[in-house]
Amino acid sequence: MAPGAMREIVLSLFLLFAGLSAVASSQVQALLLPESAAGTPYIFKAPASLLGEGEVNAGGYSSSERTGVPAAGAVEPAMHVLLKDCPYDQTHARECRVHWAPLAIESSLFLAFENAGNLYTGYSYRWDTTHGKWWDRYINSVKDFRFNRWSDDNPWYDDYVGHPMMGAIRDFIWIQNDPKGMTLEFSNTSPYWISRLRAMTFSALYSLEWKIGPVGEASIGHNDYYFPENVGGPWTNETGWVTLVTTPVGGTLWAVGEDLLDRSVIHYLENKSRNPFLLLSYQFLNPARATANILRFRPPWYRDSRTVKADSFWSDPTPEIAEGTVAANVIMPVKQPQSGPYGGRNEFGACWGLSLFSGNLFGSESSVKYMPIDVLYSRLLTMRPHFAFRYAPELTALAMFDEPVPGAIDPPNLRHRSYGSGLNPEAFELGFRPTHKVQPFLSQSSGFVYYFTAPVLLPKGSQFTYSVDFGGGVRIFRKLHQSYTLGYRYRHIENSGFSRGTDANTFYVGVSRFR
Repeated sequence: MAPGAMREIVLSLFLLFAGLSAVASSQVQALLLPESAAGTPYIFKAPASLLGEGEVNAGGYSSSERTGVPAAGAVEPAMHVLLKDCPYDQTHARECRVHWAPLAIESSLFLAFENAGNLYTGYSYRWDTTHGKWWDRYINSVKDFRFNRWSDDNPWYDDYVGHPMMGAIRDFIWIQNDPKGMTLEFSNTSPYWISRLRAMTFSALYSLEWKIGPVGEASIGHNDYYFPENVGGPWTNETGWVTLVTTPVGGTLWAVGEDLLDRSVIHYLENKSRNPFLLLSYQFLNPARATANILRFRPPWYRDSRTVKADSFWSDPTPEIAEGTVAANVIMPVKQPQSGPYGGRNEFGACWGLSLFSGNLFGSESSVKYMPIDVLYSRLLTMRPHFAFRYAPELTALAMFDEPVPGAIDPPNLRHRSYGSGLNPEAFELGFRPTHKVQPFLSQSSGFVYYFTAPVLLPKGSQFTYSVDFGGGVRIFRKLHQSYTLGYRYRHIENSGFSRGTDANTFYVGVSRFR
């Protein structure tokens, strides 16, 4: 019932690899900080060393005015505690309080991801969740949790490796939303250890919800019945105290270990090179922190204690202080108005799609589910006031093909999944309203996917498939050169024998960076 360590580690590494979509971006989005009672945003003076002579920062202070006197026409805001001083603040300043809204969002995303991973990888989870009286089974699952024993009958690497890693991710979700600890690097000081104990408390509550709460393993999958762990082995429902303890306690030890590696190893490597792919590779020494960063839509190498900015073609052409940057003693949450054309000549991004039901316009096979993860590039060919035309090839990094097994009667073996990769070299996109923040578009592409594990479109399938699709969507620009995409594609998939095929109704989301 409970997911194994390898499943949990793979799920976490999947999130880490999702950080590839952040390679194209060297900026980070602004922190959501509260406003003062008078409605004035919290504005902090940037150090003069970060400003050129005569420049004026967000608070209206020039680089030459180091005494704190406002520049002409500027209104001096009330004094507030800098983020770097929050761990030592005794005044209970408003800006040093926990960011509850982002914390709730990031925790919910991770909880949804864990549940989705269980449902996706375990047939029993899907069956048990959708059959029987759900509420009664949930109550029985809570009652049947074995609080009278330590072991949950899972392998040691599940309980003492997989679960602590999950606990460390939860720790960092708390830490990156707690001003009392987000800027602290590893140190043997009271503020550091107190902040990590606060994170462990949060992780313990999260673990309790995950095991017996209404949105966890007791409700999604259920553990209200016993089954033999092995043929002839003892019966178990795989519950026990071990994961309620090793997840928060082991997770905090894991997080402290990552803090130590970050300060002593990763910081040193960052100073050697800011290549985005090297920065990404460094995060294998900090997988839990990198995963937590992705959950708040930051690059995996982002740090609250220092500025880490990738050097690449896709980085901003000129240095600047990004909105919401947290570095030493500067926070600039005030957004500046943007002007100029949206997008750019080159686009680099990634998208994730899912088709849960088949069409029958061209294909004959029904009940096929399809899930592609694509890395995309596009080049602007021509642009007019009302439309833009782009060449948009895609690399299918991973494609999942789920289909019924002909003649199967055993419930766990009714369906078969295959995984592959491919390329769509013939692909074009026609966009509209290219000068606006919201841009609808039409798309068309064709290509192939090779499935590594097994043939698809059974029983006379093959591992090589061809596809052609058409669709549309809308691109929403968050910044001049950063966008989100919501789209739909009707894709026909045919095997190499051209004897049968299926149609996928694929809905997808994506992120892009333009230059």
